[in-house]
Amino acid sequence: MNSLSIFSCPVCKGDLNNYFCKSCDTSFEGREGIPCFLSEKMYSTEKEYIEAMKVVNFWGHGWIKRLEDEEHAYVNQSSKEELLSYANRELDWCRKNGSLMSRLPFDNMKNSISLNIGCGAGTEALEIALGGGSCIAMDITNPAAKVADSLLKKLGQGEGIQGDARFLPFKDNSVDYVYSSGVLHHSDDVPRSIAEIYRVLKPGGYAFIMLYATWSIMFMQQKMMMTKGEKSWETGGRKNPCTTTYSIAGCQKLFSKFNIELIEKRGGSFKHFAKIGKYLSTNFDFLVDGWLGCNINIVVKKSIPIVH
Repeated sequence: MNSLSIFSCPVCKGDLNNYFCKSCDTSFEGREGIPCFLSEKMYSTEKEYIEAMKVVNFWGHGWIKRLEDEEHAYVNQSSKEELLSYANRELDWCRKNGSLMSRLPFDNMKNSISLNIGCGAGTEALEIALGGGSCIAMDITNPAAKVADSLLKKLGQGEGIQGDARFLPFKDNSVDYVYSSGVLHHSDDVPRSIAEIYRVLKPGGYAFIMLYATWSIMFMQQKMMMTKGEKSWETGGRKNPCTTTYSIAGCQKLFSKFNIELIEKRGGSFKHFAKIGKYLSTNFDFLVDGWLGCNINIVVKKSIPIVH
């Protein structure tokens, strides 16, 4: 796949020539070989741009820290065969635990184009690539996009880019699948991201999204304690700029333009109880998994227009 053929300018939606938009005179060449589809021109006010850069700063430094740990170092140093083996083991775990990744139609993904929004260290992109198609792994941070790019290029099945989910750098109706787990809610304009996903999906295309659940052990506690969570991601005093949580009804409204095929809560665990959770057994997690789970898994389809 020549990904340049489906990219468009996130500022004006114009065509790109080697990551340059003549229409608005904006370059997206980025750094360290990773296209950067972020520009101050995308944002309507200086305040909006500053808030976006806070998100980039918080998660970017968080990934710099995490990419130094042993797990990620191993994956980054693996061969193509080792990466495929790793991805298959991860996918097996997803299937056993009924996670969102297991919902992807892997048997039907050959020659498809998938967009992984919030790719992190690239593990999800590797799993998506098992379907045989091409995956574009996008993250709002350069460190994550760079490592995902490296992994996908070892497989010869995609690339990593830096971008903002509220301004997807793709042409209308250009992507077969969108996958985003635990990412979009870290924005103060989630509806805009959902509208962008709808725009870039081909008719008949699917989106697989996980958003945080308001009515869950984890987030009800955070609300009572007036904390934003994500403590393990903090570096140098940086705090999580934003997390938005949703109810089932809120998700139904958010995705009302799509055909909704699944909305379910998962991920409830007694381990999520503050202070005492580490002492509790997970043997009875099934009692709270779907009731007080912190994840809402969503599978939606973009309608195919009816031709009269």
